[in-house]
Amino acid sequence: MQDREDSRDGYGRMLTLIGGAVAGTFCVAALLPAIKRRAYRVTTILKKDHRLVSGLFWTLQKTTNPHIRKSVFTQIQTQLETHAQAEEEVFYPALRHLYTATAEQQVDEANREHQSIKEQCHRIAATDPDSYEFMSQVNQLKETVEHHVEEEESEMFRLAHNNMSSDELEHLGRRLHDRKLQIKQRIAA
Repeated sequence: MQDREDSRDGYGRMLTLIGGAVAGTFCVAALLPAIKRRAYRVTTILKKDHRLVSGLFWTLQKTTNPHIRKSVFTQIQTQLETHAQAEEEVFYPALRHLYTATAEQQVDEANREHQSIKEQCHRIAATDPDSYEFMSQVNQLKETVEHHVEEEESEMFRLAHNNMSSDELEHLGRRLHDRKLQIKQRIAA
């Protein structure tokens, strides 16, 4: 008799768990379109790029092997150049078209910062990865990138969110995503 009650309790718990899982699945399924749209927002894609480069800098700072340093730096340089080009071709023109003095100033400053980052990358690429100078230049580049990211995420992204609809941000995100793929294919060829 006790075994039968225990099995019914176990069966009841199992049904409760299954019911909870099914309900949870429906809740997540209902949220997926919103999550997917947010994933394609231009600002979300750019933030992911920023985090990826930050992780690569962390990896580079933790290694002493010159071959690994060179390889990781090459990844950083490729990511930064791809990101900057796509941003300059897709995101910055969209901000400039907001026709505000703030947008104009922010885009001009961001373009100058991109140019500085590209120049720093070229200097580092020509430096011996086993040298003190290499890591010193990498640390300066990291600071420049962090400053650029901070301004972009706190000022430019806010400007975009305040002046563009979710559909516009998503459309820009898809264009940026596609442009990044084209740039990466060209680099790989």
